[in-house]
Amino acid sequence: MRRYTPYMLLTPALLFTVFILVYPMAQNLVNSFRDVSLVREGGGWTGLLNYQHVFGDPVFWLAFRNTVVYAVAGTLLALLIGLGLALVLDMHTGAMSSFAATLYSIPWVISPVVAGFAWKWLLNDHFGILNYWLSSAGIARHGTSWLGNPHTALFCVMVARAWQFYPFAMVMFIAGLQSIPAEQYEAASVDGASRIRRFFHITIPNLRPVSSVLLLLGVIWSFNDFNMVFVMTRGGPINASMVLPVLVREFSFVHFDLGKGSALSVLIFALLVTLSYLYLQVLARRERG
Repeated sequence: MRRYTPYMLLTPALLFTVFILVYPMAQNLVNSFRDVSLVREGGGWTGLLNYQHVFGDPVFWLAFRNTVVYAVAGTLLALLIGLGLALVLDMHTGAMSSFAATLYSIPWVISPVVAGFAWKWLLNDHFGILNYWLSSAGIARHGTSWLGNPHTALFCVMVARAWQFYPFAMVMFIAGLQSIPAEQYEAASVDGASRIRRFFHITIPNLRPVSSVLLLLGVIWSFNDFNMVFVMTRGGPINASMVLPVLVREFSFVHFDLGKGSALSVLIFALLVTLSYLYLQVLARRERG
C-alpha cells in the first residue's frame, strides 16, 4: 500500500490539471477543426477550413501587425524607462532610494483591468487630465480623443502597457547593475574612459543577458495580453488597435464562430510556444556562459 501512497497524493493535483488545463486545450484544438457556432447547429468536421478563413481574413493580418507593434515597441519602451530609472536608483542609495523604488514599482502590482480603466480616464477627451494639461500648455486643443483616433489609439495602449511593465524591468536591471564587478569601472577610469564610454562599453555589454531575457518575456506577455487593450479600446476605433487575443473574442463571442476563434487561439498558442522556446534557449545559453 505504501508503494502507491505518492501516486494517491498526486492524483488530486493531476486531476485538477487535466480538467482545468489539458481538457480545455484539447477541446479547443478539436473545435478548431469543426464547424462550431453559438447561434446555429453545426459540429461537423471541416478540416483546415477554419484556419483558411482566419488566414483569409484581412482583420487577422491587421491584428497580427498591431500585436507585433504592441508587443515589441511597448516592451522596448518599458525597457528604456526601466533602464533609466535603474541607473538613477543605482547611483543613489539609502532610505529615499528604497522609497522611490517602491513608488516606481506600484504599476507592476496593479491589476491590468484597473490600470486600463485608469489610463482610459486619464486619456478621456472630455474630462481626462492629459487633455487638461496639454490644452493648458497650448500643445493640444481641449477635447482631443486619443483613444478614438485611429492614428493614436494603438500608441496610447502601448504606452499604458509599457507603464505597467517597466517596474519589472527596472528591478531586473538594478540586479544586473549590482552584479557588474566594480573593478571594470575602476580600470576604465584609470585608462581615462568617460562616463559615456563606460556606459556603452561596460554597462550595456554586461546587461545584455538581462536585456534579452526581459525582451523575450515582455513580448511573450504582451502577445497574450487581452485586458489592457479590451478595457481601453476593445480593439477600436475601426480595428486600429485590434490585437490577436481581442480578435479571438470577436470571432467567438461577437460573430459567434467558435471554430474560427479556436483556430486563431491555436495559432496564438503556437506563436507563444515558439517564443517560449526562444526564451528557454536564451536562459540555457546564459547559464552556459
